[in-house]
Amino acid sequence: MTQGAHRVSFYLPNRSGLRSLEPLTLDPERDWAVFGTGVYVWILQTFVRLHRAGAHVQLVDAPPPGGIVVTHADHLSRLLADAPSPAELTIVAARSDRGPQWLADFTIVQNAASARRGDFFIPSWSQPGLIPRNRERGTRLERAAYVGAIKELDPELTGAAWKDALRARGVEWDLRTVAFSGNDRVYSELRWNDYSTTDAIVALRPKESWDVRSKPAAKLQNAWAAGVPAILSPEIAYRELRRSRLDYLEVRSRTEALEAIDALRADPSLYADMVSNGVERARDFQPDRLVERWIEVLWRRIPERTARPGYRLLVNARGLRAFLRRIRQR
Repeated sequence: MTQGAHRVSFYLPNRSGLRSLEPLTLDPERDWAVFGTGVYVWILQTFVRLHRAGAHVQLVDAPPPGGIVVTHADHLSRLLADAPSPAELTIVAARSDRGPQWLADFTIVQNAASARRGDFFIPSWSQPGLIPRNRERGTRLERAAYVGAIKELDPELTGAAWKDALRARGVEWDLRTVAFSGNDRVYSELRWNDYSTTDAIVALRPKESWDVRSKPAAKLQNAWAAGVPAILSPEIAYRELRRSRLDYLEVRSRTEALEAIDALRADPSLYADMVSNGVERARDFQPDRLVERWIEVLWRRIPERTARPGYRLLVNARGLRAFLRRIRQR
């Protein structure tokens, strides 16, 4: 598909977390534990999946002399500072959940609501190496889980009152959290890929985060793929994907989360319908679909835009901003 086309560079200056692992030998489904941070998800995993699909890509730890280069937002400043000539680069920043990237030519955002001019929406990769829920568990709900960073979970769901309320219903609370200590690290102790004994996902984010436009819908994507009903807070990324109540149950408090648990336990048909619906919805986020979107953006849509007459003016403006930034740093 991209044979003979221009080469795209993926900029990964820090990779000590990989230790002895060679990027070209990684298999996301086998080596799923590697891809637990934003940088390793957006840069390393994207490079690996595109390379395995036959795309013309390279992974670099120093800025290339020119061409399209994809960087995580956390490394954009370093890329500009180290590049021999920033104006010779077409910089694509994977924004992740960071703020707008004004010094990039183009930005990859992880939900449609945050896309502005010069941005492309490509969903985050779903959890690689995912082990779906064991179908023999039927429609019973005996274990609810939260999978993610502890700071992204509402404190109402971290205390004893929540755990006791679930226990009174015969439901175990499986809290699989981590306090991140850096992007360049592999969190191998986590079981974020294993949904085999998970009967529901509960992810109620702190209220002040509900309107953050840069968050992904990854927890919903993973729940769909795993065959597990999701109970989620009212967030933009989830709502823009929602077509019906079967996609997920929306809650705003611990009380409403418990009501959602009760509804699923009392109505086996609702549980089964949500599982079936989720499996169907997950098809849109399978790796081959997302690979196609990356190829469309990097090998067709961005080259089309850079060929426009006005683009050179924008490049020069970005180069001037990068130059002024270097002066401020020094």
